[in-house]
Amino acid sequence: MNGWRFLTTTTSRKLFLLSLGALIIIVGVAWMSGYNQWIIHQAHKAKINVLKNAIAEAQRLAVTVAQTAATRTQMQQFVDVHEATMVDRGQFVWVIREISHLAESQPVGDVTTQPGSVVQHARKPAYQWYVTHLEFVGDYDQIGMFVRELENHFPEAEIRSLNIAATEVPAIHRAALDLALLVRPATAQKTEPKS
Repeated sequence: MNGWRFLTTTTSRKLFLLSLGALIIIVGVAWMSGYNQWIIHQAHKAKINVLKNAIAEAQRLAVTVAQTAATRTQMQQFVDVHEATMVDRGQFVWVIREISHLAESQPVGDVTTQPGSVVQHARKPAYQWYVTHLEFVGDYDQIGMFVRELENHFPEAEIRSLNIAATEVPAIHRAALDLALLVRPATAQKTEPKS
């Protein structure tokens, strides 16, 4: 026998409505619970994204600080190298020594240096020039190589004048130049590098 036959239409309707109501309540409670969990999940996800961005920014800052420190070190080394090529306070002795060391490796001959004078730098008021006069002999190529080496060895120097004159010996010329070397300011005095 079928159990549904004993139920009347009103009873079966009531039972159906009761089941439907219970089902709606269960679905509603499940949905509210899931929705609350979804809201909490979204809030946690937003916090995680904020923290990820903060971590990425901190990592970028750490890399930037490291690069800045490396750049500062490179700049200090650059400044130290250029200050080492500046004239020290014992100017003429320093110039003689540096020019002699440079001339030993060059094919020019009879390099003589005359004492110079100190003049104020026109564009850099904190600096001064030590202007000295050099004379040497060689052919055009040798003179050119020596002048190039002077410019490379003293990157802050200026060649104020260069005169080349013929000598009695063919293909050998006498060159004279005025070289202005940057004087190290008193605040930048350091121990002299060993050559």
